[in-house]
Amino acid sequence: MSGLNACRIAITGTPGCGKTSLTDFAANHSQKIDWNLNIQTVKELAKKFGHLGDVDENDGAQPIDVDALAEDLRREWTQSPNSIILVDGHLSHHLPVDAIVIIRCHPDTLRIRMGGRDYHESKIEENVEWELIGSAWNDSHEWSDIPILELDSTASTTESLFAQIESWMRDGFKPKAPDQRIDWIAVLHGE
Repeated sequence: MSGLNACRIAITGTPGCGKTSLTDFAANHSQKIDWNLNIQTVKELAKKFGHLGDVDENDGAQPIDVDALAEDLRREWTQSPNSIILVDGHLSHHLPVDAIVIIRCHPDTLRIRMGGRDYHESKIEENVEWELIGSAWNDSHEWSDIPILELDSTASTTESLFAQIESWMRDGFKPKAPDQRIDWIAVLHGE
């Protein structure tokens, strides 16, 4: 694996920020950079362990019992993996992973991206608000022992995001946490 240790990395962020594009890119380029890579999604894992609920008629989502899934994975994942595993999903940071990559996106750009996916307007606004206030990422103190990388996908290519992740991994997941978190409210207010 070109000097990289096998590990599990959550690729998380608000829907529409570019998680799946990033993991697809990684899968397509892993052989070029000699990575032994495996991509898993939170939804696939939830289905495998029986923690995927029925489709919600209101928003088309399938709820996941993420606490039960995390508990099952703690039992399942007692050994180190044989490859680099990227866990794609906006709930992946709740799972027992070795590192977390948070993909962020400017709320205006996110609104445009989600609008192109035929999301219901209320779902778009809910996710844009979630990204704006950085809800899940503001609780990152809960992951004080897990390395965290926060990246802005707004104007970055998938290739450049992947290169930043690769560089971070090669440097032993340093820095362990961002010096300064992305604050969209400050950006929007010119602070």
